[in-house]
Amino acid sequence: MQSPAWRWTLGLLLAISMSSGIARASDARGPLVVVISHHPDAPFVRRLAAELALFGYQVEVAARGGNEQSLVQLLERWHGAALISVDQGNQTAQIVVANSDGRGASRHERERLDPRRRADTNAAVLAERFRARLTELGIAPTPQLPLQVATEPVRTAPPVAEAEKRLWLIAAVGGTSGGLGFLPELSWEVRAFPVRWLSTSAFFKLSPLSARVEAAEGVADVRLLAGGVLIDAYPVQGGVDLKLGLGATLVNAHMKGSAEPPWGGREDSVLVPAAVARGGVVLRLSKRLAAELDAFVGLCAPRIGVRFAGNTVASFGQPYVGAALGGSVGVF
Repeated sequence: MQSPAWRWTLGLLLAISMSSGIARASDARGPLVVVISHHPDAPFVRRLAAELALFGYQVEVAARGGNEQSLVQLLERWHGAALISVDQGNQTAQIVVANSDGRGASRHERERLDPRRRADTNAAVLAERFRARLTELGIAPTPQLPLQVATEPVRTAPPVAEAEKRLWLIAAVGGTSGGLGFLPELSWEVRAFPVRWLSTSAFFKLSPLSARVEAAEGVADVRLLAGGVLIDAYPVQGGVDLKLGLGATLVNAHMKGSAEPPWGGREDSVLVPAAVARGGVVLRLSKRLAAELDAFVGLCAPRIGVRFAGNTVASFGQPYVGAALGGSVGVF
């Protein structure tokens, strides 16, 4: 028969073994990450939660109303290791990481999503950045369990960015100078992206005001119209894109003159071809809105001349320069 001391020793060893097993099972669940959104059932939120689960985190998805607590309070209420608040409308995600002692928040950061990526691609990228950030802070996920792998499809390669499929409409105001003084301009452009880093455009611009040319023989008012095509490359892309382009255009100068006898005024139009080069900056405001600033230089061949009594008193286009500021809208 076993002694009472032996039975107490076996009981103590069994309790320690069970406690260790429970602790290991609890650790295997991984740190708790809370994902909150005004639209918790959105595909982006579901994909983000699935990606985090694949890394080995516990994931809780919750809806957030307009009068909810602060993010820090929400994280404390869930007793989680970290929290991600998703705002798809503004293309941002706020991240809060709890202190090791569970009080307050040690880090509070904001991530901006790339508006040109598809939602599932943005979710995968955000999950990877989040995992790397937590690992740096010593909050590493556990190895993935086989059961979790079967809950979501395997991540695929990033799809083609949405911006490549879009047609954009651009309107801008600016000005041109090239021999007739400064001329304000209004311009419109239709732009398509055959590939992500290249666009083709058709544009039209006009001068709402005329340039006045005066000489002893009389006065002439000159108004310019132009239209053509452009090809732009985007060597730098992100929240701010840089573009460089070349194009061909036709410039029409409509001239209306008046003079005192013995000279007489007349009305005339001249149409000449021109080459144009431009560079610009595109600031992405959302998936479908952007602000643009362009500068350009062109060369008419031949130049446009304004003549009084057979003498050229002014000319335009060799070269001409200008700038424009406008906005663009993605149609589809």
